[in-house]
Parts: sequence; structure tokens; C-alpha cells
Amino acid sequence: MICSTVAAAGPDPGAPTEVPKSAPPAPPAPPAPDAPAPDAPPSMAEQAEKVADKAKLTPIITNPGNPTRPAFQLYAEIDLPIVATGAVFALARLTKVQPAYCAPLCSQSGLNAIDKLTAGRFSSAWSTASDFELYGLGAAAAVILLHDEGALNALNDAVVMGEATLSATAVASIMTLAAGRPRPFLYSDSAPLSVRNSADAGLSFLSSHTAEAFAIVTSLYVAEKRLHPGSMRPKVILGVGLGLATMVAVSRVMAGYHFITDVAGGAIVGSSLGVLIASVHNSPVEIVPIVNTDTKTAGLGLTGNF
Repeated sequence: MICSTVAAAGPDPGAPTEVPKSAPPAPPAPPAPDAPAPDAPPSMAEQAEKVADKAKLTPIITNPGNPTRPAFQLYAEIDLPIVATGAVFALARLTKVQPAYCAPLCSQSGLNAIDKLTAGRFSSAWSTASDFELYGLGAAAAVILLHDEGALNALNDAVVMGEATLSATAVASIMTLAAGRPRPFLYSDSAPLSVRNSADAGLSFLSSHTAEAFAIVTSLYVAEKRLHPGSMRPKVILGVGLGLATMVAVSRVMAGYHFITDVAGGAIVGSSLGVLIASVHNSPVEIVPIVNTDTKTAGLGLTGNF
């Protein structure tokens, strides 16, 4: 934005009277990104328009009445494959049927100093608490969107948050299967023998609960930042949400299902994917610069999917 300041001065009786100039004409709207060149032959222009129409993505939900809602634009050709692929990867951990390599009791000699602090811990109560904390965090995010946008737009944006969470789960599943790290409760006999001999006992790194919690919070923050630009509301939601996500991580450590390094990795992966998946989804309305070289004026225009 360019601002200019003109100092006020008193009238000069001897100065000629200046005729006020009319305001410069509004800058022309920018051409569509897929529009043909202005000097293209009619036949080529028609062909280009047909190709552009065929290449357009199919928006799943649009809101002509309020183009600033929802926060994200879904497309059938992009989001449906993401959800399907993410679901397959997220369910990959169900294919593991072998117990951990050191079950039913592992030695702490190979652990680093940080993870030795929580080795051998087990608490089913903390495990249950972490489940309810994660579910509550997801429900709170849904309520916030519902209050902001109404049912249909909230559902649209919840799909993107779900994609972020599902992607975090998928990455966590791949990592746990690749690492095959024993859970902390395998380093003592505090957990029941059936739990220590289960296939789930070898899926410690990284924490999917933590990754999901941080993905929910960060993707909600991106949505709120678009819905309430210039407001402190998104930052407050981010701060409270990160605190709740950290509680999920702490609960997983206290339960003996994850080491500190497991939840630290989950927090990084979940936060990164939450921001990434939400950010690559365009807003239905985009602000584009408009420059008119003839009148030497500039401005901003809105373009969107209606």
C-alpha cells in the first residue's frame, strides 16, 4: 500500500484557479488465468476455452451467498484421493500381528538418557484419559467451526482438518511399522503379560495420538486465521489448543505407551502436516493485485469459485 501526504496551505489570491481533476478510472479486472491471448485467432481461442473448461477442477461445496465462507475449497479430484490414500496408510498398522522383538520384557541398556526416565511405566487410566482428551479436542474444534460458519461450511472445513489428522495418522503408522520400537511398558513387568505380548506393544515411535492432536490444532488455526483476519481469536485458539494437545502427549507418556521422544516426534509431524494440508487448500476467495500502467494506478481485486 502506498500512502501520500499533502501539506495544507492557505489560498494564494494571485494564483490561478485550478480545475479539480476527476478521479482516475477504475483499473480493469485481471484476465482469467486460463484465458486465451487477446490476439489469438478465433479458432484457437475457442479451442483454448474448451480445453480450459475440461481441465477445471470440480468444487465440492461453494457458497455464492458468502464467498468468504468456508475457509477452504474442496475439489473432488484432489480431496477424495487424499482421504482414500490416507485411510489405507492409517490402517496399515492393523497388518502387524507379531509381538515386539524383545517381548515380553526388554532391557533398558539400549535406551537414551531421556527415555530411560519413563521406561517401565504403565497406567491404563492414563491411556483412557489420553483417548478422551483427543476425542474432546476434535469435538471442540468441530463446535468452533459450527459456531463460526454453520453446518454446511463447518462440514467442508472439517473435511480438511480430517485430512490433516488422517495424514498425521498415516505418517505415524508408517513410522511405527518401520521403527518397530517397543513401548515403555515392555521395560518392566508392570503391564499385564497379554498386553506385553500383543502386536501393539511394538508400535512406540512415533505417537499417533500426539500427531493427531497437533494436526487438529494447527489446521484449525489456519481455518480461523482465514475466517477472522486481523483478529486475536485465532492466536488465542492456537495457544489453548497447543496446551490441550500437549496434555494428550503427556498422558501418552504417563500411560507408558510412548517415550518422550515419541511424543516430541509426533508433535513435530502433526503440527507440520496440520499447517501444510490446510495451507495447500485454497480459500474460495483470493486477493490479487491489479496494476494499470496507463493511469499509473494500482489496487486489489477478488477472484473466487462461485
